[in-house]
Parts: sequence; structure tokens; C-alpha cells
Amino acid sequence: MQDRAQRTRERILDAAAEEFATHGHEGTTLQAVADRVGMTKGAVYGHFTSKQAVAAALEAYGALALSALHPDSRAPDPVDTLRRLVGEFGARLRSDIRLRAALRLHASHPTAQPPTVLSDLLRHTSETVRAAQEEGAATADHPPHLIAGCLLTLACAGAGAAAPEELRPRPRDAQEVTDIALKLLNTP
Repeated sequence: MQDRAQRTRERILDAAAEEFATHGHEGTTLQAVADRVGMTKGAVYGHFTSKQAVAAALEAYGALALSALHPDSRAPDPVDTLRRLVGEFGARLRSDIRLRAALRLHASHPTAQPPTVLSDLLRHTSETVRAAQEEGAATADHPPHLIAGCLLTLACAGAGAAAPEELRPRPRDAQEVTDIALKLLNTP
């Protein structure tokens, strides 16, 4: 792809990310993306064949960005690893509109199969919670997957991003999630 065409494509993706992050899949139109980037809708179609093609490009970007968030779980201190992992996830969400858009797209318009990297992030975070529990550095009162989901959901909320379904606790876990939050209030 020519340099100029690539720059235009990047501008379109940035504009689309703003729209998708704010309005979700259903609320975003290619006309709004074109208006935001200062182009005609026809010019946008010259780079992407449809709104779904733009969304797919942002979701692919999000998968790549999430795949980079894997601090070494064999680090000597699993609590430090959790802090770094969740902190890096939250910081990346706050600073990266394309990643926020990708998560909003997935949350509001999930594909048939969840992104493997999102499942991998949750699994990796759960394994790190389990390691912290085994060392006695974290409470073992709650399942690791539930604590991991809460941590990642809080990181999304802190960045103003919609947490995808895979990260959110299930309704049957509502009381346990409440117990986790209330325990935090009682911790000195």
C-alpha cells in the first residue's frame, strides 16, 4: 500500500475508533466516520468495503494490542505481576482509543467466537491470581477466575471502556462479587 493511502487508512481507523468507542456498532455510521475525518463517504469506501470491514480492522488491532499484555507469570511476586498486568491493561485502555473501540465493538456486537486473546488475558490473569493465593499473598476465599474478571472489569471501567462479556462476572456470581468489594472496604 502506498504511504499516502496508508496514512489515510490510519486516519479513517482513528476516526472510526472515536465513533465506535462512543456509539458502539449500531450507533456508528460510515457517514459519521467520513465527517469526522473530513472525507466523503465514497472516499471511505475506497479504503474499506463496509462498516463491518472497518470494525473488523479495529477488532484485529485490539487483538494484537491485547496479545502484548502478558507480563511473565513466573515472576517471583504474583501480586506484583497482577499489579503490572492490570495496570498496563488499564493504562493501555485509557491511552488507546482503538483498543477501547475494539472492546466496545466486542461488547456491543460480539462476533460468533470470542477473541482468543481476550480469553487468554483472562486465563493468564486467573493463573496469576491462583499463584498469589497459593503463596498466601491473596485471599483464597473466592475463585481465581472471578477475582481476575473483577480486576479486568475494573480496569475497563477506570478507562471508561465497556467490559466485554468474557470479563464480566456472571449474574449467579453477583453476591460473591459484592462480597469481594465489601471486603475491600474492610481491609485496613
